[in-house]
Amino acid sequence: MAHSRVLVVTLAIILILILVIPRGHVVYGALYECQDATGVIVITDSPAQLTLCQTLGAPSTDTSPPVSPPPDPPPESPSSHQSQPEPPPLDRLSPTTIMVPLQRIGSLFVVSLTINHTREARLIVDTGASHTILSRRIALDLGLYADTQATPVTLQTVGGPVRGEVVPIESIQVAEAEVRGSAAAIYDLPDAPAGVEGLLGLSFLGHFRVTIDTVHNQLMLVRTTP
Repeated sequence: MAHSRVLVVTLAIILILILVIPRGHVVYGALYECQDATGVIVITDSPAQLTLCQTLGAPSTDTSPPVSPPPDPPPESPSSHQSQPEPPPLDRLSPTTIMVPLQRIGSLFVVSLTINHTREARLIVDTGASHTILSRRIALDLGLYADTQATPVTLQTVGGPVRGEVVPIESIQVAEAEVRGSAAAIYDLPDAPAGVEGLLGLSFLGHFRVTIDTVHNQLMLVRTTP
């Protein structure tokens, strides 16, 4: 009789457990994801003596913002590493190119030259003058009236037409550039700067391709006729 009562009680307890515990649920202690002293990840239900433990399956508690990768550097222009080559000096453009220094007086450019291999003079460079113009002092110093009769002529200059006398000139030399057998007009320029004795015109400049460098005050002459 007593044995039957114990059996009934036992069956009742088992029935209660079946009803209370949900089906499919496994009963065990909580599991933790931890690191040991060497930094190795350990899964355990006994987190004692371990560090950085977190319940397995729980959301991460790391609230640090995500680190974005650094942006790609902007593409570099090819010209940023390539400096522009400087142009070669003008006197190296051609073996026939001659560079002559100029003196600037206000808006005028003055060049030093030699007439008939003996007389030095300073003349204004004038690409608008049809002839080279020399002062009467130069004509007297060189005796330009002695061997020939002067020919009266009207000359066109940047300042307008002027009357002068044209005489032959054996040689006009500017640096290494020389023109032989040309002509010049004899005329005293009014209001010429001190020390300036005429104009260097097309009777000389017409034998060259002429460039005036107004930045560096230079005259570039490239011969165009033999």
